[in-house]
Amino acid sequence: MPRVFGHYVPAPLVGLATCEASIVLGSVYLGLALPLVGFHAIRPAWGDAFAPATVLTALVLTNAHIASLYDMRQTYGRSELLVRLATAFLAAYLIIAMLGYLTLPLTLARKAFLLSFVTAFPASFLLRLAHARLTAASRTRHKVLLLGSGEASRLIAAAVRECPNYELVGRLDVDGSVGDGADGVWSLGAVTDLNWVSKVTRPDVIVVALEERRGTLPVADIVESKLRGIQVEDWPTFYEKLTGKIPIGNLRPSWLVFADGFNPTRLTRLTKRTIDLVVSLTVVVLSLPLLLAIAVAIRIDSPGPILFRQERIGQFGRVFRIFKFRSMRSDARPIAAPGSPDPRVTRLGRLLRRTRLDELPQLFNVIAGDMSLVGPRPEWVALVAEFREKVPLYVHRLAVKPGITGWAQVLNPYGATLENTVEKLQYDLYYIKNMSIFLDMLILLHTVHIVLLTRGSEEWKRKNQTPSTTSVSYAG
Repeated sequence: MPRVFGHYVPAPLVGLATCEASIVLGSVYLGLALPLVGFHAIRPAWGDAFAPATVLTALVLTNAHIASLYDMRQTYGRSELLVRLATAFLAAYLIIAMLGYLTLPLTLARKAFLLSFVTAFPASFLLRLAHARLTAASRTRHKVLLLGSGEASRLIAAAVRECPNYELVGRLDVDGSVGDGADGVWSLGAVTDLNWVSKVTRPDVIVVALEERRGTLPVADIVESKLRGIQVEDWPTFYEKLTGKIPIGNLRPSWLVFADGFNPTRLTRLTKRTIDLVVSLTVVVLSLPLLLAIAVAIRIDSPGPILFRQERIGQFGRVFRIFKFRSMRSDARPIAAPGSPDPRVTRLGRLLRRTRLDELPQLFNVIAGDMSLVGPRPEWVALVAEFREKVPLYVHRLAVKPGITGWAQVLNPYGATLENTVEKLQYDLYYIKNMSIFLDMLILLHTVHIVLLTRGSEEWKRKNQTPSTTSVSYAG
């Protein structure tokens, strides 16, 4: 699985995005080259088309991402695929038309605009149909052979079943048992049989998931398999690639010590801070009338302060005050009733939470430097002591600034249980390990998709939350 700016991206997805970008970019120049009735007097300007063609390509890919067309876990019928793709293309071409009207360098010739759309859209649709057929075929999946039968091996087996690009051929264990395992994975023999089993099953990847390697790891056979072109992976690295998170249950400390990542460059940190300031200041200035209107509406809707302030844990354990628009009654008391409507939320507060507008004041935390646009969510101070004690490696999520949105927020369902905290930490550690501007852009696009579908609203949270006696609730 290739890495794009430090982030693991499936090879079929890289190929799809590359081909789609080439189709859109090439369609613009094809539109300039082909003759069209009524446009014969217009001379093609190849150099002038580069900027609008590049922006148009970026817009198409961005809109396709927002429409979940680059989510390899999703499968769509032809009708739904056509609707989603048409929406992405129409939005992209409307935006480039408006940008061309406002900015001369982004103006695309009418002939190129028209021919680009009528050629790129159907070509992209056919590309996606062919891509879906090819990736669905078993011959395109990577075969995985597991070494070991413990908890780590079962974890990998479960992850492979959820990944459409991989399939299990079986596992080898120390005791050499043969037959169907408890988790449904076929046991092919002992680890000492790796040489001939790998020649028979022809795996693409051998994942080493042995709990005890001293005296049991067939080093010579593994080296021979690797020399034959078979990829050999340690199970935490393979799990990270498949799931976008780092397992913390059975992780050896040595893996964290020697794994790459966890060290963003100074340029990355500087660029990230620059983007935080530019985006936050721009949004605050553009939304100032909206901020004032919300403040007035909160004052009219219910008595109490306009802003909700609460102490949260920031980078390196520093405590700061987070700002949000108040969405609850000022006299609200904490409750512990997960899965039911919260009676403390005001009428306006429900709307603010559903649209995520209650989090707009956090932009001031970003400008002040306490937060970033992207990062782990800032935890409530009262919970940190418990999580530090009960959750392994929890303290390491404090290595970066907390964010308004993050990798865990966009990929992990809402929940305030201890189990959910462990799950979110695994995503947070992946982000900290592979932090880059590219990954930040992906997370922001995921966030736009979630906000547009109101998937982060209170109603959605209640429908998807698993009740637990360890749940906590606090005013916000």
